[in-house]
This record gives sequence, structure tokens and C-alpha cells, in this order.
Amino acid sequence: TYDREIGILVHTWLAHIGDQGVDFWSAQAVISKSSLIHRQLTQAGLPTAQAELAVIEVVETLVAMLTHERGRWLLSQPQSYREWALMDATGKVSVIDLALADEQGWLVVDYKTGRPADDETSVNFSQRMLERYAPQLERYCQQLTDLDGRTARAALYFPRDDLWIEADPD
Repeated sequence: TYDREIGILVHTWLAHIGDQGVDFWSAQAVISKSSLIHRQLTQAGLPTAQAELAVIEVVETLVAMLTHERGRWLLSQPQSYREWALMDATGKVSVIDLALADEQGWLVVDYKTGRPADDETSVNFSQRMLERYAPQLERYCQQLTDLDGRTARAALYFPRDDLWIEADPD
């Protein structure tokens, strides 16, 4: 599968849309970029047949971000850091999809393009995703806390299903 290439492209577009401003984008504007997205996917190494299917996934994800209230809110945060590369004391570099500073400290949001399996409940999917991504989210939070001393909390966001999964802060 080409989940990695799809994820990279989705994240690139989400950063671009967030930087430009959500008001400049609509579902139709995203759909109108389908041929560009196809070219980007083939340049990333996807064969044409897979790129055609991947375009659908990328466009669906971007449209979902612009359609869902939470997605629009995440894209419209003015004082946010998008695709922010941070290095920890060991030299490990992490790229944080979205970091927001608020009165509680940091909120780290990690966008995901996956979806629950056909026979999987959202509760089971959420548990599986938290188990899978907990070390990554913990690392992001630690890097931000190390940066300025403020506490950090994290969440996974799956735009196509408008699924928000908060990581346990412990």
C-alpha cells in the first residue's frame, strides 16, 4: 500500500490550507486540484492505477477537514505551528502536525488518514490507535514540555470519520 505517500501529501496540503486560511478553500477548490494531486502522487512513486485510487483518499480527507466543524477549527487556528520539526536531547527529530498553545499549555494534534475496519467499532478502533501511537504522542508532548516547560496534551484526529481521540495524559 501507499499509506505513507498518501499521509505525506495529506499533511502537506493541510499545512498549506491552514497557512492560506480556511476561508480561501472549499470542497470544490480541493476537488479542482485532483489532477495536481494525481501528479504529486505519481511523482512520489505511485503507479498510475494506485495514484487514481489514492487521489480519492487524499481529496476525501481534505474535503472532510473543510466540512467538519472540528477540522475547520483546527485549520483556522491563527497562532499555530504546522508541520513543526523539533529535535529532542538525543537528536531524534519529530514533525508535529499541529501544535496549539493555550491557557492549559500545548495541544498536539496528530492527523491520521486511516479508518476503522468494516467490522470494527469506533471504540475498538480508538483503543487500537491509542496503543499504536501512544509512544509517538508521548514523545511529542515531552519535546514541547522540554522546550518551554508548559504541559502538553495530545489527540489523534481522523478527518474522514471526524474521529477525535484524546491521549491519556498519564
